[in-house]
Amino acid sequence: MRISKKKLITELEVGEKIDDVFLVRKIISGEKPSLLVCDRSGEMRVVFREDYDRSALDFIKPGDVIILKDGLISEHNGEKLILLESPRSMERVEKEEVKLEDLVPSLDKETIERLKKDLMNYVKGIKNDHLKILLEEVFLDKDLVERLAKTPSSMDHHHNYVGGNLEHTLSVARICDFISKIYKDLDRDLLIAGALLHDIGKSLEYEPNMVQEKTKEGILLGHIHLGERIVREKISKIRSRGVEFPEELEMLIIHMILSHHGKREWGSPEIPKTLEALVLHYADLLDAHIKYHVQKVEEGVKVGEREWIPIWDHDLKKKKRFYIGEGGR
Repeated sequence: MRISKKKLITELEVGEKIDDVFLVRKIISGEKPSLLVCDRSGEMRVVFREDYDRSALDFIKPGDVIILKDGLISEHNGEKLILLESPRSMERVEKEEVKLEDLVPSLDKETIERLKKDLMNYVKGIKNDHLKILLEEVFLDKDLVERLAKTPSSMDHHHNYVGGNLEHTLSVARICDFISKIYKDLDRDLLIAGALLHDIGKSLEYEPNMVQEKTKEGILLGHIHLGERIVREKISKIRSRGVEFPEELEMLIIHMILSHHGKREWGSPEIPKTLEALVLHYADLLDAHIKYHVQKVEEGVKVGEREWIPIWDHDLKKKKRFYIGEGGR
């Protein structure tokens, strides 16, 4: 018999007692380590009354499903917390015993289906025959698209939920589409194709099992190299049918995938060296940064922050004060 989720995180009130199932998002290190747990509605930190050794948490890892027993919803500095007596108040259970859809932050099915349709509309609008054939080869692959629809864009940065990578892909395509209308020198078809394909490697980087876990090749190779592999294999398949695909065009689209992180220190094997690759990099960066801050603002409002919230700045390498308006948003 499956263990049922009793109440969502967003419904929990201070002073309420809980005995419920959650997913472990991360173990937060520090003098007194804590946990970040989640369900489909959001995240909450778990802290403990008793002092304990870090090894007491060794029986769990991110991606595990746990039951929290005899917990109390508490509040500290405006942050809602789950307070437990000790790590002994937690029990790990098998994923097969729960309904994962209740525990994993996810876009709803209707939104995911709409995004898939929007993606295919971009494919249909491509005028370059070679690029259109390539995009159809990729996005008419039902298994690959299903994996794409189930992957996050990151583990704990932006779009870190099921369907997040699909949403991010469409946002980047829309930004690139808008920019192509301003700068007429851009090859719109190449730019849109690069936007739709830039993170396709994340379909293989993450396990397609609702829980945000990386595959072995995702850990060892990363999504950029996996994306290059997917596209090269699709082009080879096209050529094997006797259909021409220009080598120059293959080089340009692969360059966009390899360079979209912009800097080698940011994980890019190459830096952008064409106009379309440059625009793709900045569109990707823009969407990632905006979504990251939007999500942090939403999280701050959920825990009762008003006017200012602390947000980690990846450039400054420290937290900054971020204004959300009087009374929050």
